[in-house]
Amino acid sequence: MCFTMRKRPTDATPTRAATLRRRLTLNSELGTNSVKALKRAIALATFVTPTAVHFQGGKKEVYLSAAIQRHFRKLYDSLRHGEPALSREAFKHFLEAYQGEKIAELTEPKYKFEKFLEVWWLQFGLQAEMPAIFEHKDLSKPISNYFISSSHNTYLSGNQLSSRSTADAYRRILRKGCRCVEIDVWNGNSPSSTPERARDISARSGSRFDHARHISKGSLHTVAAQVKSALEEKIDKTRHKLGVEKIHSHSPRCSKSELSPPPFGREFGAVFDPSSLANELYEERSSSRSKPSLPPDEPWVMHGYTFTAPIGFREVCKAIREVAFETTSLPIIISLEVHADQEQQGIMVQIMKEEWAGLLVEKPHETCPNGRMPRLEELLNKILVKVKRASPGLETAGTMSTLSPNATIDDDVSGSEDDRPSHPNGIKRPKVLICESLSSLAIYTHSEHFTDFESPAAKIPSHIFSISENKILELVTSKHRELFSHNRHFFMRAYPKGLRFDSSNLDPSQFWRKGVQMVAMNWQSWDDCMMLNEAMFSGEHGWVLKPPGYRSEDASTAQEHKVPHSSLDLVITVLAGQHIPLPEGVHSSNSRSLQPQVKCELHVEKLEERLGGLVEGCGRMCDYKQKTGIAKTDHPDFSAVKNELHFLGIQRVVEQLSFIR
Repeated sequence: MCFTMRKRPTDATPTRAATLRRRLTLNSELGTNSVKALKRAIALATFVTPTAVHFQGGKKEVYLSAAIQRHFRKLYDSLRHGEPALSREAFKHFLEAYQGEKIAELTEPKYKFEKFLEVWWLQFGLQAEMPAIFEHKDLSKPISNYFISSSHNTYLSGNQLSSRSTADAYRRILRKGCRCVEIDVWNGNSPSSTPERARDISARSGSRFDHARHISKGSLHTVAAQVKSALEEKIDKTRHKLGVEKIHSHSPRCSKSELSPPPFGREFGAVFDPSSLANELYEERSSSRSKPSLPPDEPWVMHGYTFTAPIGFREVCKAIREVAFETTSLPIIISLEVHADQEQQGIMVQIMKEEWAGLLVEKPHETCPNGRMPRLEELLNKILVKVKRASPGLETAGTMSTLSPNATIDDDVSGSEDDRPSHPNGIKRPKVLICESLSSLAIYTHSEHFTDFESPAAKIPSHIFSISENKILELVTSKHRELFSHNRHFFMRAYPKGLRFDSSNLDPSQFWRKGVQMVAMNWQSWDDCMMLNEAMFSGEHGWVLKPPGYRSEDASTAQEHKVPHSSLDLVITVLAGQHIPLPEGVHSSNSRSLQPQVKCELHVEKLEERLGGLVEGCGRMCDYKQKTGIAKTDHPDFSAVKNELHFLGIQRVVEQLSFIR
């Protein structure tokens, strides 16, 4: 798609152009009998197009359709002002004033159309796709001053009720830049590690129970998951013997390119059909690495009280170690949701120290004084553990860091389970006490149950409040300023509400604008909200510095109303496109019947988000969703239809937290 975006300042009307790169195509509607069409065909045949673009160490072939080249020719003619060729000065002015390039180094005194397009494309046209230069990133701020790409129920490969847990999910999203992953840990199938034991400890009962393994209400969910997994494998083996082909579930909207979403996801808005869930992840489940390894004496990872199949905790830790710092050296936060008893917790600690040896943060950084959170640059190639603190009196050995001192136990299992019942009958899940050896790993990131912003726990530098999306939206209304002030100094994590069984997502931009550092996304789905997450973190190595006014050290902007804002007038002109993908089942011979349309949505802070409600006397100043007219064919030219989208008069915009999709 070829389009221009222009802001409208008082002294100029900037124009920005970007295009997708597809193969050269001659439009048949030009005709072959026309002299004009013949000249255009000759021009296209002799056009010096860059055939290989060296980008990120690889090569990309760049081709432009006739319609897109016509629009570029029109732009070129307007820039040269009747001169035979474009001067270096005019080209430089276009790149710097209209394209926003910092320094445009040009060597030729004059540029013909072919050279103009080649230089523009090769040197400047692909900048939006280039990752941030790591050496230029500001890593000098405390870690709570950054937004962090985060995942919810990372281990799941699909929906929240019946999909398989897989170590490949961790490999995949860590390679895509996620730096905060979640692990839900449960007792393995050990004779001495039963739900009865966890319940007995939490009830502080002095009686000792029988170690014999037996089915109980607490372990039914684990048994059900095992039965489901065994049945699926039996069905697969029978199908293989009979030679019956497996029917797969594919989405035409999910691309398989490098920047495409994970192939195991479901799309937002799709009908939730439990009968199809066993089919849609067949390829993922059939891979040898995706088969769960379940040692009987070690903890398991799974979504409790559902039909999701488990995986071994050690296998997850191994997968994280394999790819943890494959693409970046910035730290990883492991968000542990612990349902295992203390015996199994001890095994967890042993496994993490074995598998993450040399990477795991086990003590405060030597250059980090007491009471201060470390800077991002002090935690390179490190893994941090986020977990609850130990209850006082459970163990006498060991002491906590000054950043995370002993205190009363967190009264929830984890923020991820607060807003939904633990059992089908609504009975709350028993509390799990955290042992000292596991608690001591939460050096800079320990979980705290949220009560209010005035509690003592809310002042400890290392605490993290993990709160559901609904609860945070309530706080936006009732405690707007307190919420923002807290998040300038301390961590907060938002997670999807419990009713998102289909792994749909919350809008992360709403929570970023409230200073929430970790917005846990369901990476199992590729929906509009995941697109925003991709827009925020693409090329940023999973950590993005907060804008001015959102940081703890911005003493001059203590209140939210002092955060730097600006107004926005944005006009997007859609010019043309090429090789628009056809709907599934439509043959390429029917491409001329395609009627493409471009829809744009502006994601900025709306009036109703500010101060918890609408500002009295102020209405919506523009429509945040707009669309073009309907064009024709898979190589559309939008110049004949409505092709300008106007977003005007947008007030109080924070540029770093505003998106267009």
